[in-house]
Parts: sequence; C-alpha cells; structure tokens
Amino acid sequence: MSRKGHTAEFKRTVLDAYENQGYSLSEIQRKYGVHDTTLVYWRKIVDKYGVEGLKGTSHNKTYTKEMKLAAISDYLSGNYSQRDVIEKHGISSTSVLRKWMKDYNGHREIKGQSEGMSRSMTKGRKTTWQERIEIVQDALANHKDYHKTAIANQVSYQQVYQWVRKYETGGWDALKDRRGRSKTEKELSPEEKMKLEIRRIEKENERLRAENAFFKKVRGDRKGAVITRVRLENRYLAIQQLYEEENFSIMLLCEIAKVARASYYKWLNRTPTDEDKLNETLLEEMENLHQKVNGIYGYRRMTMNLERQFDRPFNHKRIYRLMNIAGIQAVIRRKKKRYSKSTPQHVADNLLNRDFTASKPNEKWVTDVTEFKYGMSKKAYLSAILDLFDGSIVSYKICTSNNNPLVFDTLKQALETSSDAKPLIHSDRGYQYTSPGFKYLIDNAGMKHSMSRVGRCIDNGPMESFWGTLKCEKYYLHQKDYHTYEALVEAIEEYIQFYNYERYQKRLNSLSPMEYRAKAA
Repeated sequence: MSRKGHTAEFKRTVLDAYENQGYSLSEIQRKYGVHDTTLVYWRKIVDKYGVEGLKGTSHNKTYTKEMKLAAISDYLSGNYSQRDVIEKHGISSTSVLRKWMKDYNGHREIKGQSEGMSRSMTKGRKTTWQERIEIVQDALANHKDYHKTAIANQVSYQQVYQWVRKYETGGWDALKDRRGRSKTEKELSPEEKMKLEIRRIEKENERLRAENAFFKKVRGDRKGAVITRVRLENRYLAIQQLYEEENFSIMLLCEIAKVARASYYKWLNRTPTDEDKLNETLLEEMENLHQKVNGIYGYRRMTMNLERQFDRPFNHKRIYRLMNIAGIQAVIRRKKKRYSKSTPQHVADNLLNRDFTASKPNEKWVTDVTEFKYGMSKKAYLSAILDLFDGSIVSYKICTSNNNPLVFDTLKQALETSSDAKPLIHSDRGYQYTSPGFKYLIDNAGMKHSMSRVGRCIDNGPMESFWGTLKCEKYYLHQKDYHTYEALVEAIEEYIQFYNYERYQKRLNSLSPMEYRAKAA
C-alpha cells in the first residue's frame, strides 16, 4: 500500500501496536506492510505535530525558490539523508525532494510558488479584444507586475503574461482572437495552397540547413575546444555558435540537439568553476613552458614541471587532455605512423641505368620530392625537376602536403617552359610517380619514363645530390630562422635562383647552369 493510501486511523493503529502491544519492527512490517523507516517517520510527526499531524493536509503545500534551493544544497552536502532534509524544511514527502533534485540535475529552472500567485493563476475568463488591450496597458503601466494586474482585472496570471508577450512580438493586432475552424484543403484557393506549400518547404529547408550545420560543429569542425567537464558542452557550444553566426532559432537548435532550452540557458549563464579557471591557467603555463624548452617536453615531463610550479599533484591524464586541446605536442621521439604496403599501379624499367650525362638540353630529366621542417615541427615539401645536361632546375613546386597535385604541377610547369621537349624523365617509385595520373601526363607529352630500382637511391643520384647541396648551403645554416611557411618558401626560391644563375661549377667550365645552357643553345 502506498503512503497516500494510509488513513490517519491506520497510522494510529500501527503506532499503537508498536508502542503499546510489544510488536517488533519486523513483525510490524510483516503484519501491516509498513516499512520501518515509514514507522519511524510517523513517530517523529506525532512528536512534532501531535496525533493531528497524521491526517496530513487537504491541499498542496507551497514552497519558495529559496527554500527549495536550501533543501537541495543540504542534500548535496552529504550531511543529511532525504528524511532529514524533509523534516528540517517541512517538506511533505521525499518524492517532492526527489523531483526537485531531478529538475536541478536536468538543468531546469527551480521556480518558487506563492499563495498570492497561485490564486491569480487559478482560472481565467473570456475577454474581448478591447479588454485585452486595456489589461496589457495596465500591466505595462505597472512595470509588468503580472500578479497585481491579474488580480485587478480578475484574469489569470498566465493570460496577462501571454498577452504582454504577444503585444511585444506583434503589436495590438496580435491580441485578436484568431481561434476558429481552419479551412479544409478543398476550400483553399490556389494562391493559399501555394503560400502554404512555400511555407512548408521553407521550414523544411531551414531545418535541414540547421541539422547539417549542427552536426558539422559537433563532429569537430567548430574552432576552439572544451576545457570544462560539463556534460553535453559540445552541443551547447555548437548551438551558441550557430545562433550567433547563422541566426538559427534557439528552439530549433535545441530540438535538433535533443537538449532542453532551459538547460542551454542555464549553461549559457553558468559561472566558471574553480577547476575551469585552473584549467585556463594551466593552458597558459603549458604554452609558455612549451615555448621555453623549444617543444621537447611530452605530457609526463610537462606534468612534473607543473606539479613543482603549482606545488600540488596533477593527474597526467588531465595534462595530456589539455595538451591535446591546445595542440601542444613534443617534437622529439614522436610515434611513427605505420603505413601499409601498396601495389604500384604503374612501374617502369630503369632506362636511365645511371647514365647521368646528356648531350643537349631537355634530353634527360630527373625528379624527386624532399621534405623540410619549419616552425614547431611543421612540414613543407619541395618537388623539382633537374636537367642532366647542365644541372639546372627546370621547374619546382612547394606545398604543405606531399600529394599528387604537387608532382603533377611540377611536371606541367616544366612542359610549359619547354613545350617542344620530349625528354626521358627518371624518378623513384613514390606513389605519385606510379599513379595513373602521372603516367597519363607523360604519355600525353610523348615522354619516356624511367624508374629507380627498389632500395637503390643512387639510381637517382643527381637529384639526391642537389637536395644535399640545397640543405647544406642554405637550409641547415638558417634552420632556426624558418618560423613560418612563408619564410621557408622565400629562402628556397632565393637559393634556386642563386643556384641556376650565380653558382659557378667546375664541370660546367666555371659557368653557372643557365650560362652553360645559353651557350649550348
């Protein structure tokens, strides 16, 4: 039997059996079906309010917002049980307290109740358009005191509140009663049907756009990262950003995100906790330390330094998580990526066969891709084509990705510079050179393709020699100066210009490659 089914007479009978007839708690439970905690609660009611307290109340009790929050705070402190809390604050039952806790944990607003407001919200009445206008004017004149206005005009609190909202949104016409029978589809004119269809399509498109944008944000396209531990914060951040950038409806975004609108606003107005503030401070210190040691610290050594600096222990997983959020990573002993072996789509024989001499320009070309590092362990890639006749760089391309377009654009640039040339071009067996796209470019230009043997880098010796010269004479001497991609590109372009036009070579009769090429022409 539930608590609400127990009459005052039944309660007195059970208490009498326990106190005067010598029944134990277990016997009371078996005979009357009453739990021992319930029996103890009834005894406390009698001690506090007398026998009349067992009758309960015939109407719902009202509680203020402050009292609800005080009860929730007491329970969350861990010093009180649910029974202790309801006895301390005079709450009718533990189920009422549990409902408040559920609302609080669900980020719903804790609202208070008052007897005066409950009287003004009991029942509304029918009103005319003119009456609604006068009531709204009265509410605005009283600084939106809905309670006072409702009592003065004998309407409900909710009616006054809704009328004021409608007036602020749509003016006085919004207060008209537009209720009534809607037209059936047969009664609609073609223009009305068209308007309804357009409105439906617009709403559907708006929702599809919002869904597409929202899930992109949640998947990680959103800039910035979460350093707090608030549940569903990724969704709240996505809603906030889409509302500010795309002007989507908050209600629509909350529906897509499957979160309550009140929960979103509670998160929006939340005060950062001490742990959130500490995370912000840790991020600043980690970035400073990362710069100070030139990026050689991983999360373990970073944890040790922060523990000494703040004089308190930190979990290494927390430091690891914050480093990932800030994009901080050690530049030494990084885990190497494992690449799966792939079968080349196009393979050519070693037609060059280490014959690195040429009798005329554009007879034999060699090509390759090399890697450079700049900034904090960022990478750039240089693709170049070298003419074996004079050792000049025919064309080159620099990019932040080692992909097919890098190699293809280098070859296209060389063919544009020497449109009539049909040389033998030699490369290694990199995936760009074995791709169908590179083979198509070569066949289309009427060129022959030669490839190095597997594990024989000396088969492409002249190109490897140029990489060594470039890095020794330029890159390694000023490596610390290349903080940005632009600085690195400028240095490479400057050296290739110097190499082609100003760097004299003994094997070229003390001429630069371009001078030697010009004399041959």
